[in-house]
Order: sequence, then C-alpha cells, then structure tokens
Amino acid sequence: MTTGVQAANVQIYGLIDTSIVYEHSDPDVTGQKATNKLTMENAQQFGSRFGLRGSEDWGNGLKLGFTLESGFKSDTGELNQQGRLFGREANISVSGQYGTLWAGLLPIFGSTLSANGLFRAIDHVTANYTTAFGTGTATACLMTRVDNAIAYHTPTIAGFTGYAMYSFKMNNKASDTNEQVEGKNSSDRYASLAVRYHAGALESVLVADTTDWGNKPNHSNQNDGWTVTLCGNYTLDNGLKLLAFYQQFENQLLNTKARAGVGLTGIEALLKAQDTPDSYSYVTGWGAGIGTNYPVVGGVARIALNHREMDNGNDIDFTRTTVGAAFDYPLSKQTALYTMGGWS
Repeated sequence: MTTGVQAANVQIYGLIDTSIVYEHSDPDVTGQKATNKLTMENAQQFGSRFGLRGSEDWGNGLKLGFTLESGFKSDTGELNQQGRLFGREANISVSGQYGTLWAGLLPIFGSTLSANGLFRAIDHVTANYTTAFGTGTATACLMTRVDNAIAYHTPTIAGFTGYAMYSFKMNNKASDTNEQVEGKNSSDRYASLAVRYHAGALESVLVADTTDWGNKPNHSNQNDGWTVTLCGNYTLDNGLKLLAFYQQFENQLLNTKARAGVGLTGIEALLKAQDTPDSYSYVTGWGAGIGTNYPVVGGVARIALNHREMDNGNDIDFTRTTVGAAFDYPLSKQTALYTMGGWS
C-alpha cells in the first residue's frame, strides 16, 4: 500500500551566494612553494539552493508537510551533494501538539543546516561550515546531512526542546554502496541526541552523536566515532552577542578536501609528507571557540577565534588556530553584501 500527501500550500524558495576569494597558502614544507589564488567561488556564507516546501492542515493541530531542496554551485551551475537533484533535503514530516517527526534525507543537529541545525547558535562569522573561518575548522562533527533518517523534536516546554535522530544508512551514494546493507553492520549508521534551551537573551545547546562505522574495507578502524558539544550565546542590551563552544571528540573520520578551506594546499602537502595523503583519517581530540556579533552602521560585524587539537591513528598531531572577521550589510530584505577574511 502506498500513502501519498497532497500539500495544500506549496512554497518555492531559494538562495544564491557568489563570492570573489583571494587565498594565500604557505605549506611550510621543503620543496612546496607558497601559492596565491584569486577565484570566483560558490557559497562562502550560505549554500546556494532552491527548493519546494509544502504542508497540509489536517485539523486538530495536526499538519503534514514535505521539503525538497537542491544545492548547486552558483559559479558553474553544477549540482552539489554528489550530483543529487535534492541532495540538501528530501523528507516528509508530521507535526502536532506532541512535536514534529521527519523521515528521509535530513540535516544533522550538529550542523548549521536547516531549522534543526543547532550549530547556528555558535557559528560566529558565518552560518556556512564550508568556509575557512567557521566552527567547522575547530570541530570534528560531520557537519552534514544523512540519508534514510528519522528525526523528532519535542514541543518546547519552559524554554527546553529535545531532539533525537537515527540513520539506518548514512550515505547511499558512497563509493562502496553495493557493499552496504541498510540497517546492517555493513553500512555506516548515525544517531544523535540534543537539547536546546532558549529564554530571553540566553540560548544554549548540548549535542551528542555517534557514528557506527560499517564493516567495510575502507574503514580500517571499527570503533564508533562520537562527539559531544556544549555551546551557546548571550545577547546584551546593546545588541552585542557573545558566542562560545567546546567539543570533545573521538574516532571521527575527517576528509581534508571537505574541511580545509583556506590553506587547503598546505594541509594536503603536510599530510602527504607524513604518508597520509588527502585525509586526516580517524581523529581524537577537542575544539573550542569564542566570538562576538555586533550590529553597527546598519550591518553586523562578526569576530571569531577557534582552536582545535587532535591526533590520528598514525600518531600524527594536528593543531589549528583560526582567526576570522566578517561584516554583513543588508541592501534589502532579500539581498545582502558581505566581506570576510582571516588567518589559519
């Protein structure tokens, strides 16, 4: 039997983000020269996307809905998310007095993606983890979305909201997807619990997640990965927002190309020199950050300081400190200019 939802209200929405980026990278490795690049890039603040969102009111406070969201590169027109048509989100939901339940392709809580991306509370410079100066440089979270997932958040009671998520198979487009069976030990599975408190000027978030790496040849380490993040922000009467986070993590798989940002060439050169090219591999350590957002001259000035220390299975230590600053200026309700820069 097949059950379908015909939405009575459908919204078409989207966002385009294009930037000019200058990058100076010095790997500080013998035989590797410093490089300078000036390029047009997509999504340095927010991911370019378009989507469809719909809902139908069933009465008595019960509502059914769906979201289909596609990510693309504004500088080339290519699809993001491994070429998927709706790679950012593809899910249905049911909401009511007891909370909201989702099923499908969903962003995780430990990210800045969508309404349930709880790290929006702590990303000082920008809401996009792909930039070089955001919290992604100081955490080991997957900062992404997962397939075959169910998620739930409770109603908000006295400022508290609870969250839970489970993915039966994280990525159906992995290179060895034929070896993975959904819900079995052969596939990568993901689970997360979170709680958010928001009352007045204070917002605080606690996110814990675990990744059950599947029994596949490319996972030489079979121990589960996990992260625990405590974070939040506080807004003063003059509009100054203070943000901070701390994360502890163990056995998290980090991919260099997805995480390096500015300094990409230098980091790859360092890894190659250590006979571990293109990946940090499985890492254990901690990360922390502080920052401020302050409304000034009609825009918002942002400053961030992030730091991460970790080591991998090859006993290679990685330490990274990032300083970033940005300024956003709205030209209208729908259009804004921004500039950002930093050092890593």
